[in-house]
Amino acid sequence: MDAGRPPLRSDIQALRGLAVLLVILQHARAGFIDAGWLGVDIFFVISGFLITGLLARDIGQGRFRFATFYFRRAKRLLPAAYVTFAVTAAAAFFLLDASEWQDFTRQLAGAVSFTGNFVLLQQTGYFAGTAALKPLLHVWSLAVEEQYYLLLPAALLLVPQRWWFASSVLVLAASFALCVVLSYSRPEVAFYLLPTRAWELAIGSLAALAGAPGPRRQAWVARLFLPALAALFVVPVWPLPAPHFANIAIVCVATLVVIMRRHPELQDRPLPNVLAAVGDASYSLYLVHWPVFALLNNVYAGDPSFGTPAPTVLAGAVALALLLGFALYRGVERPVRRLELHSPGRWSLAALAASLGLALLPLTLAAHSGTHALRGPAIDYAWLRRDNVGFDAVCDGYQRLEYTMRCSNAAHPATMIWGDSFAMHLVPGLAATMPGGVLQATKSACGPLLGLAQIYRVYTREFAERCLSFNDSVIAYLAAHPEIRTVVLSSPFYEYFDPARRMLHVVDGQARVEPPDADTALAALAATIGRVRALGRRVVIVAPPPGDGFDYSHCLERKARNRTLFGRFIDCDIPLAQYRASKRRVFAFLQRIHAQADVEVVSFDAFLCGTKACRTELDGTFLYRDDGHLSYDGSLLLARRMHLDALIAKAAR
Repeated sequence: MDAGRPPLRSDIQALRGLAVLLVILQHARAGFIDAGWLGVDIFFVISGFLITGLLARDIGQGRFRFATFYFRRAKRLLPAAYVTFAVTAAAAFFLLDASEWQDFTRQLAGAVSFTGNFVLLQQTGYFAGTAALKPLLHVWSLAVEEQYYLLLPAALLLVPQRWWFASSVLVLAASFALCVVLSYSRPEVAFYLLPTRAWELAIGSLAALAGAPGPRRQAWVARLFLPALAALFVVPVWPLPAPHFANIAIVCVATLVVIMRRHPELQDRPLPNVLAAVGDASYSLYLVHWPVFALLNNVYAGDPSFGTPAPTVLAGAVALALLLGFALYRGVERPVRRLELHSPGRWSLAALAASLGLALLPLTLAAHSGTHALRGPAIDYAWLRRDNVGFDAVCDGYQRLEYTMRCSNAAHPATMIWGDSFAMHLVPGLAATMPGGVLQATKSACGPLLGLAQIYRVYTREFAERCLSFNDSVIAYLAAHPEIRTVVLSSPFYEYFDPARRMLHVVDGQARVEPPDADTALAALAATIGRVRALGRRVVIVAPPPGDGFDYSHCLERKARNRTLFGRFIDCDIPLAQYRASKRRVFAFLQRIHAQADVEVVSFDAFLCGTKACRTELDGTFLYRDDGHLSYDGSLLLARRMHLDALIAKAAR
């Protein structure tokens, strides 16, 4: 996060200390805090205020120089960041599995070029489970700030000074409006990118450009001070049951009020002083804390006997993060900041060389190791665990099902595989074994339930409408292609009765948003089966393979590469009792659809599960690519060993 020229205001430093502690507690899974991520938004307002104030002064006094400004920014940010990135890369090399290591190399390149938000947008949503394994996930916010700082000086120089405030208001309004719109249609974009985050920095910019408040404005600020201060402590703990941008707006405005008030009670008082001391080191603490948690998460992800880090382990991680953060501040950040460095051009070349060196560091590590050798490891685990999208990524249907040879292995396929990603992962095995050829009719997170689609985080109402349209198009396609004789339906089904989600349900031609309900899902799936049979086709359901929510592919890779923690033996089988308990509602749902729609359900359980556990590996083949989907090799092996084609042919009716 950013700092202006010294001396620094202790109230602002206290706000920084509060912000970084909120973020650390959130990532430490402190049970009493629900929205510690709002600390990042406090940082944005502070940064906008300080940098805009610095630029306005320099430009107003005629002493602004681009080279000087960016040199000062580099001197402030890069040394501590580069030390963190280098140490994280060295640790990640030994602790990450192959697929996460590949992602990390891209994260590192994004971090040193301040484009990390674009890289992470391509890798994962912030709220996705795999986000917890990304050691440089937190650099997205640094990238947003630096992109703002890249554009702000040019904007202030190009726009006449009398229009600065009005222009900032315009930027704020446009960015906030875009944030609101995209929060519903593209929430991952709204989270990561500058155009939908600029309004938070612009709030700080407005405070810097507004000048000293007059008596009337100061009176309003004084009245709002205590509610604003309370909001900064209360909202992160008990956020409003409202969209994220509403809570962000409250915290940003509260930060603005506290900054403008400059209350004397926040100067030289015990609690503000403690927070200010933390705030002094907030940049280093922010840099260091997340790699500690992410690397810990990776270790636990590889060992199912651990489950998740215990509270005591997380408390130790917090202590370690604080220790390393303050050490980085005192050993690197503060000494470099106090150095009197001249010749910006020479130091800029040094910074560029360091950036390139860091970007190439993963290759350097790989060149000196047999595990990630440049010529490729003996087994490419990342390739084994690649996304199983069936025939081709283009088969992840968008709006309507249309025939393409890239999504079929026959000109006139006799079998259709219809569903979401749990239908996709069946395709490699069935394509290799099913006589007559198969057609893939799939759309991620869109189960084969006519008139029903989920709404959940990145799966917005717009997505749900596309899902409904896609499923309708599948029925239309079936009606027009009588050569398809058998339809295989598959989905995990749990999302249709998960209370955290909402459903878009079509009733009498009208779509309405409703809470999830097993009876509604049952009726929708029965309607699908009825429509397929009305067209004269046979239908069968393939149940999801065993799983309890843990990603055993990490465990399998760690075991295969002899990376067991402390030399412990890792058992990568799925405990049967745990599996049955976690999927109890899915089992009940499948039993009900079997009885109600007279449809057979083909299961992997009889083949994979014994009396105590279910296998995740057969003859050295990883059956899973993540916490529930079959790998390409696993799909092929199971289809052949189980004679899945024969099971489907016998069960379909």
